[in-house]
Amino acid sequence: MNDLLSPVPFSNARADSGPTGRPLVVVVGGGLAGLAAAASLSSVDVRVTVVEARRRVGGRAASFEDPVTGGLVDACQHVAMGCCTNFLDLCRQAGLADALRRDRTLWFIGPDGERAACTPSRLLPAPMHLTPLLVGMRHFSFREKFSLGLGMLRLARYRESTGGEAGGTALEWLEAAGQPERVIRLFWQPVLESALGESIDLVSTTAARKVVVDAFLAHRDAADLFVPTEPLGSLFGDRLVAWLESRGVGVERGRNVTSIERDALGRAVGVLHGDGRTACDAAIVALPWRQASRVVPDLVPAADERFAGSPITAVHLWFDRDCIDLPHAVLVGRVSQWVFRPDAAEGRQPGYCQVVISASRGLLGGDRDALLATVVAELRETFPAARDAVLLEARVVTDPTAVLSVRPGVDAFRPAAETAVPNLFLAGDWTATGWPSTMEGAVRSGRLAAIAAGRQLGRPIAPLTADLAKNPVVRLLTG
Repeated sequence: MNDLLSPVPFSNARADSGPTGRPLVVVVGGGLAGLAAAASLSSVDVRVTVVEARRRVGGRAASFEDPVTGGLVDACQHVAMGCCTNFLDLCRQAGLADALRRDRTLWFIGPDGERAACTPSRLLPAPMHLTPLLVGMRHFSFREKFSLGLGMLRLARYRESTGGEAGGTALEWLEAAGQPERVIRLFWQPVLESALGESIDLVSTTAARKVVVDAFLAHRDAADLFVPTEPLGSLFGDRLVAWLESRGVGVERGRNVTSIERDALGRAVGVLHGDGRTACDAAIVALPWRQASRVVPDLVPAADERFAGSPITAVHLWFDRDCIDLPHAVLVGRVSQWVFRPDAAEGRQPGYCQVVISASRGLLGGDRDALLATVVAELRETFPAARDAVLLEARVVTDPTAVLSVRPGVDAFRPAAETAVPNLFLAGDWTATGWPSTMEGAVRSGRLAAIAAGRQLGRPIAPLTADLAKNPVVRLLTG
């Protein structure tokens, strides 16, 4: 889209720039992408207003009222990893780092209930730091561990052909690479589907490679988990917004944007919403792509089989006692994929836990009662303390388009932050960030849109936070 009309530098401030002559940037959407854009813009001499349709901001990083305690419970557990440099940088800037618990150990529970504490080494250099992690997977034989390690190294060397996705889907590549069926089912499937939010028979090999390289091989800290210890509604909806407002950002809730007004030259001059019109010198549309396609239909690709969403289901369970004795665990070979148990210090109800299932389309025929019964049975089978626990309350929450399905060729349709309209920009984890639909992808998209807007307005903004540094061995390995 960018080659249709190259952006030109902003020069003369219009009357709606206010008496100070500071241009006004309106950010449409108060999810992580929009809030990240506002945070970057607040570092330069512009006025910023975030317009959000809901009563609370945060987008998909949302919470609902706990039916047992009346507090807040996250609609779906969100976690970051050490490779999520821009998300973690935003949290540090906004003073939110204290609400992220850092876990270095990944717990895997095999089909027979055997537990594996997999912790990357802090002493060995990358990629040898993964040796303890691989050795710790007790549900695999030595031959399977060797095949898994070799598969990770081979995938790190994978390259797209000039004609597109040479390997097709991740599953096709794994099978062609000779990965054992148990390794695919008990490692690649839960890990890739949790990271990418889509089935391994649909995601591209390129997306799978990014998970392996960035989240495992690149750096000793890359696979560390950062788990929020406060409800997302408080963390982003309250604390991040309060920090933005302290920096002069306006946050207007309950305003459903319907379109972007453009002048005779095609420039964005106003944001139209239910309460009227908000004039602007530049606008960033930071909405989910289906909503964005209604606001700026000429700039966003239509949703079809090439540009589709993937569902994620969270099963919330309240037992009469604590029965999950790990902070989190990957349940391999089961319907349940991840289980999370908040720490008691986090102020949650004792006995509460959450099971997250990615790529959940058509799960058990869409029968929620069957899904709930299956998940509870799997927890009782896996955690002895759950066998006699009484289930007090349960809720199944599914977002049918939780993430962009990163299928082969999808990157050709993901739009850049800059558009054919010189002062109108796009943000969202579905845009061309080079990342899948994650919190990191959302923050990167917001920052990229802010950088483009700052360049257009003549207010340079700092670049993205750099990725974790790769040592020479990793650089040689990954090309």
